[in-house]
Amino acid sequence: MYILNDSSWSNTSASGYCEKIRESWIREPTNTISNLAFVFVGMYILWLAQYDPIKGKPSLSTRSWFLILYGISCVAVGMGSFAMHGFNTGWGGWLDVTGMMMYISMPVFYNFSRFLRWSEKEFVSYYLGANVIFALLLWQYSLLTFLWGALIGIWLSQELALKYQKQPHVIFLFPTLIILGLFLYTSPGSTPIDFILSEFEAILLWAALAFFLYKIEDIKLERTHTPYFWVGFASYFLATIIWQPSKTDGVLCNPDSLIQGHALWHILGAVSMWCFYKYFRTEVDTY
Repeated sequence: MYILNDSSWSNTSASGYCEKIRESWIREPTNTISNLAFVFVGMYILWLAQYDPIKGKPSLSTRSWFLILYGISCVAVGMGSFAMHGFNTGWGGWLDVTGMMMYISMPVFYNFSRFLRWSEKEFVSYYLGANVIFALLLWQYSLLTFLWGALIGIWLSQELALKYQKQPHVIFLFPTLIILGLFLYTSPGSTPIDFILSEFEAILLWAALAFFLYKIEDIKLERTHTPYFWVGFASYFLATIIWQPSKTDGVLCNPDSLIQGHALWHILGAVSMWCFYKYFRTEVDTY
């Protein structure tokens, strides 16, 4: 459980993300300021919305709640992480993971809205309602790893369904292998058996989702994956590679340096957000 104003406020040693905690109002300067990359991307997306059409089917290419909430979710990641690294308090940590859930659940609910033909009102209700539940669960329980991995797996399954809807084994296996690789990399010493045991519920969820996507009405959406999807994926993948050795005691960790690997994780994550925004705007709806 996250505890408000915990003892980390007085800790001046290296934090879990390497950078030495300063005796100042911003505890981890580099890890904190780098979060402005997320805020910039989100605000820029919202600013660009003024040039998007109002008419037409609501999507991430029109001035709609889909577009607005995507931009807000990017800002939420930056502000939450800013609070965590800037203040080192329990409530800051909770804002951090809550913002992360707001972003990673955005494409999941957006895709469901396209596949199931939800209205904007339905999308807003389901998306915000789910994130209220996520926020409460994250406040009470340590579920970040499970929720983050499960939602990434769902998103990957949805993207595969665009091309392989009638091959549910592909929809299930590919995301499972991707998440397995990320799990083994970010959890040194773990084995595939550990992954199955710790993510068993998520694996069942992905299997059920693959069957569900196979059974629903034919998905009539087309998106262009090159270059934006693959650049966004590569940026996130590279950020994940940097994230582990940049933690405290990692091979890339230098607590006193102004150059921090975790800050680079933030910047690359913001690049991914922008690329996925551009990717979703390549959508052609053939319903």
